[in-house]
Amino acid sequence: MTYRFDLQTGAELSTIFFQGRLDRSALSELETHCRTLKRRGLSVRVLLGAGTTVEIEVLDLLAHIEGIVLEADSPFLSRWIRSCRDNNGAGR
Repeated sequence: MTYRFDLQTGAELSTIFFQGRLDRSALSELETHCRTLKRRGLSVRVLLGAGTTVEIEVLDLLAHIEGIVLEADSPFLSRWIRSCRDNNGAGR
C-alpha cells in the first residue's frame, strides 16, 4: 500500500485526508469510504495532502464523484482539479 487515509468526522461533515499515490486501487477504496459516509447522512470532503501523486485519469474520476468536496494542499493539484471540473461540466 502506497497511500494512507485519515478520517476526521464531525456532526455533519467528514473529512478524508489522503496522502500518497492515488491510483485506481486507491480510488476504489476512497470511493467506498465516501459512499459509506454519505449513507450516514454526512457531507464528505476529500483533502489530497502535500506530496500526493495522482494518475491523470484517476483525478478526473475523483473530481466528478457526486456529492463530495475535493480539495488539495498543493496549488498544482488544486488547479488540476479545477481544470478537470471546468473541462467536463462542473457542478455534477
